[in-house]
Amino acid sequence: MNAADRPGVPGQDAIVTSWKSLHMLPPRIRETFARFPREVIDLCRLHPWTALVTPPQPGMRPIRDILVHMVSAERHWIRHVIHGDPRERLQPEAFPDLDSILSAWAPQREATLRFLDGLTPERRQERRPFPWDATEMASVEEIVWHVVTHEQYHRGQVFTRLALLGRRDLPDYDMLR
Repeated sequence: MNAADRPGVPGQDAIVTSWKSLHMLPPRIRETFARFPREVIDLCRLHPWTALVTPPQPGMRPIRDILVHMVSAERHWIRHVIHGDPRERLQPEAFPDLDSILSAWAPQREATLRFLDGLTPERRQERRPFPWDATEMASVEEIVWHVVTHEQYHRGQVFTRLALLGRRDLPDYDMLR
């Protein structure tokens, strides 16, 4: 146990208060999260649209579908689960090009970041039921981290598919770079 964990340690309240007042996402993680939609769309621009809408193998989703899924998932968790807005299901076929995907994703990302920037420690701990099982709950903070890590998982899928298209110049888009 360190000093900050022991009751009665001078400065303990200041440490806890300081930690709780931090933004939801650490600054470098927030910056990467903010840039990702435009960066990944720009990486895809080198490829013809037909390559982005064609599955690399039977049973695998094409890049367009994964990108739309990332936009849709963020909308689902932030707008629907956290805010209680009606669920909006985006259909990949409704997006005729990369710019149309970015035009849906960029404002969603901006809204998500504004929401995160305004989260208080108390609001982070509020609980929301899972849409598929109202007996299961998650805190707003858990949901936000799910959105961030979910995107990173699918980023790996997009990068793998770009590599299958012959890309050997893919940048390091880790959260910390």
